[in-house]
Amino acid sequence: MKFVLTLKFALIAIIGMTLTTACNQQKVDKKITLDVSSIDTLVDSAQDFYHYANNGWMKNNPLPDDESRYGSFDQLAKETSMKVQTLVEDLAKQSFEQGSIEQKISDFYSVGMDTAKINEQGATPLKKEFKALNSLSDINGIINQVSHFHLYGIGSMFRFGGSPDAKNSEMMIGSLSQGGLGMNDRDYYLNDDDRTKEIRNAYINHLEKMFQLAGIDESASANDAQIILNIETKLAKASMSRLERRDPIATYNKMNFDEIKSRYNNFDWDVYFSGLGIENPEEIDVNQPVFFDELNKMITEIPVNDWKIYFKWNLLNSTANYLSSDFENRDFDFYGKTMQGSKQMRERWRRVLGATNRALGMAVGEKFTEKYFPAQAKERMVILVENLRTALGQRIEKLEWMSDETKIKAEEKLAAVRVKIGYPNEWRDFSSLEIGCDAYVINVLNARRFNTEYYLSKIGKPVNKDEWFMTPQTVNAYYSPAMNEICFPAGILQPPFFYLDGDDAINYGAIGAVIGHEMSHGFDDKGRLYDKEGNLTNWWTDDDSELFNSRTQVLVDQFDAIIVIDTIHANGELSLGENIADLGGLNISYTAFQNAQKENPQVELIEGYTPDQRFFLSWARVWAQNTRDKEIIRRTKEDVHSLGINRVNGPVANMSEFHAAFGVEEGDALYISEEERASIW
Repeated sequence: MKFVLTLKFALIAIIGMTLTTACNQQKVDKKITLDVSSIDTLVDSAQDFYHYANNGWMKNNPLPDDESRYGSFDQLAKETSMKVQTLVEDLAKQSFEQGSIEQKISDFYSVGMDTAKINEQGATPLKKEFKALNSLSDINGIINQVSHFHLYGIGSMFRFGGSPDAKNSEMMIGSLSQGGLGMNDRDYYLNDDDRTKEIRNAYINHLEKMFQLAGIDESASANDAQIILNIETKLAKASMSRLERRDPIATYNKMNFDEIKSRYNNFDWDVYFSGLGIENPEEIDVNQPVFFDELNKMITEIPVNDWKIYFKWNLLNSTANYLSSDFENRDFDFYGKTMQGSKQMRERWRRVLGATNRALGMAVGEKFTEKYFPAQAKERMVILVENLRTALGQRIEKLEWMSDETKIKAEEKLAAVRVKIGYPNEWRDFSSLEIGCDAYVINVLNARRFNTEYYLSKIGKPVNKDEWFMTPQTVNAYYSPAMNEICFPAGILQPPFFYLDGDDAINYGAIGAVIGHEMSHGFDDKGRLYDKEGNLTNWWTDDDSELFNSRTQVLVDQFDAIIVIDTIHANGELSLGENIADLGGLNISYTAFQNAQKENPQVELIEGYTPDQRFFLSWARVWAQNTRDKEIIRRTKEDVHSLGINRVNGPVANMSEFHAAFGVEEGDALYISEEERASIW
């Protein structure tokens, strides 16, 4: 399994959005202010601020056929990925010494673009893997296969990776967690509503057709599909829900190696870890012990031949996008069309560019920042971050509901937050990664193994606090509770989030609120459970915890009441952490903006809008998006982030400053009385 540091509080989960660019480097003689073309004055801002601020953008940016959701994030990725494409294709036109990073980037991309060769090969590059699967005959063979798959980033049975120990954040620890499902959530296997049953039936059909592409006849493929569904349903029944997995206390269960071998004794853990190159893991965090209780039974209860069929599906499912077009189209038909509502696949170059970035992301990032990221952008971001830190400190100090005892520790945690901006100070070494010209899927698997081994090698060692867990070209940001750090890659430091020379109201409403969002994650319902060192420990008084929970419940209730489509409601508990961060980030950034205006007053009116109005319009603008109905339903079920409309209307309705700026009065849809508003940070 590919190791991913637990970044539970990333600003937004964006699939396929890893190839983007940095700040606009054009010289700006006039400060960028406000794009009024996005605003629809026919909509009452007090009734629906989201559509008031964004209808123009939404009309001018309809959903492309290859997108299930198209918003500001997506637009930024789509436009700027072309710059990365140019960078990579320029390399692909040249000749480089074998083993150089330029050779690896260019060959990986070029081989992925050679569709004639890929289609001619079909699934033959995996012939050796299928032969090994066919030879499995006993439990030890099954366990060896799981470790082999995990080494090559092929999901099977469960997950294993590494992360900072939640109660000893200076050290990396191995983590076992639930997994092994072909669909994205356990509820797709367990729920019986019409939509879920429709997806489940489509999944069975998908399994059958994938096996038929692999050369299995129709009758056998139907039988195999049912075997896979049965195995995955058992795993799903033992799995925690997404809401349960948000609890860092419930998912922290450190055991020594002997305890694991004793409790889950049907699985030979010595064989498994030896296959990963780990001889003595000592202590391991078992995120979901009950899941592994069930898996321990399944190992012996399920026949070896059934496991072989399950493994064949794991292999096909993990590699379909890197095989011939028939496999890729079939994969898209289920995961793209059925699950998300997309009408067609993204262009080939975008798909291959995404794979290149996943394989060699930091190497691409080094080339990228050399060309696109100006030093001035980093310098301005440093100032903005410190302004937001000051503002959050001021707000903590003024909290009436929090005791002085807890305030002191909150302020200490805030002061200790580490900040990463733009790109890392040191770059990864890719010298031992082999990239050739034989087969696209083989390059993908080699890169996965290289990255897996890199991260597994860190287990049992001190945490490297200078390491980055997003590439510089990523349009995103994150807060890591175990590291107590916030990170803003170069990719997000560009319009409409950040203008190197822009009106303060615009920058504070967008990137300022993003900074505040990430800072707030350190103090949301889960982030607050970690101290300034990143350890999972309670630093709150009982009374303060109770008051905090009562205030966050207001936000839960508000979002639970929102109907996202038909009769489906938003999930206030699942999205609570992100909703706290949105509301907190906007409040913190507004305070920082007011502080900044004291030293540098803004033009009172631009295009007829006051500084406060421009601030809120800028916030709304970054969440503009058009989304297909299937994707609305899927994200409401799977995503901890609220939909764009609710990320705008939800927070502003709780802010008196917004009420004043846009004349919101009692009776308006966005009016919430002062005593009923959510007020946390």
